Amino acid sequence: MQQAIKADALQIEGLSVAAQIGEKSYKALDGVTLSVARGEARGLVGESGSGKSLTLRAVMGLLPANLTVTAGAIRFDGRDLLGDGGKLLHEVRGTGISMVFQEPAVALNPVMKVGRQIVDGVAWRRGLSGRQAKELAVELLAQVGIKDPARWVDAYPHQLSGGMRQRVMIASAIASKPDVILCDEPTTALDVTIQAQILALFKALKTDLGAGLLYVTHDLSVVAEFCDSLTVMYAGRTVEQSDDLGALIASPAHPYTRSLLAAVPRIRGPIRRLRGLSSSAPSLTERDQKPAPALVACGPGRQVAPFTAEDERFFARDEEV
Repeated sequence: MQQAIKADALQIEGLSVAAQIGEKSYKALDGVTLSVARGEARGLVGESGSGKSLTLRAVMGLLPANLTVTAGAIRFDGRDLLGDGGKLLHEVRGTGISMVFQEPAVALNPVMKVGRQIVDGVAWRRGLSGRQAKELAVELLAQVGIKDPARWVDAYPHQLSGGMRQRVMIASAIASKPDVILCDEPTTALDVTIQAQILALFKALKTDLGAGLLYVTHDLSVVAEFCDSLTVMYAGRTVEQSDDLGALIASPAHPYTRSLLAAVPRIRGPIRRLRGLSSSAPSLTERDQKPAPALVACGPGRQVAPFTAEDERFFARDEEV
């Protein structure tokens, strides 16, 4: 799915986040590195607890009180979002960078009409009147594929289906025509039919808006269908990434990536037993507290974390299920 990709809009370099638990501090993210260009859809995968959603929340400045960025850089158009006391982040959050959350039923305000939630921020920034804001909300609802948007603009979240609520979240994310959209498993709670519709919508938005997407998912079939590039995380670290999705899938370099791909069921080819990962990712308190080694190049547009023979043996212990 390679296409003409523009310059990087979002760059994350060596991002580390510490979690304070009692009197001890543990590494929740350790040296995470990736980038997203305008017009690119980058997948971000890894098992639960690998730090995917936390990475997105760190970019948006939405970390819980006991989590703190301790190292690294987050840049938007080359400008550091972690400096100047958060002023630049406040400026670009919701405008230059927006986010689609995993659970719209939780993210949406249950006592506020969805139309107002979609345009509240952009209406304030543009100084729109109430009538202008409502017209914009109707326009955005139509853009994300909600039929009869004038009817639903004054609805409350509980009056909408799960698919419609997710479309509302997407409408809110694109209201300011951002350069980067962070997508935190936006189709996880949806049935397969609605999931396909939402993915088609994201494809259209990527083309129409020219926005870059950082797409967190557990579903590697979604990655194969939708993404241009891929970053793989494990235990809070980036272990492998490629600007060419096909190259990484065809020849994964890191043993964890190989195990992750081997665990995907296949409907073509010879029948074989399904292989599973040998163990779950280590918890915060079990993780290596030494600094993550720097990624090394392993091909054009590709990087991999250094690994040992012990790592090879550990991740090769795939279990038959």
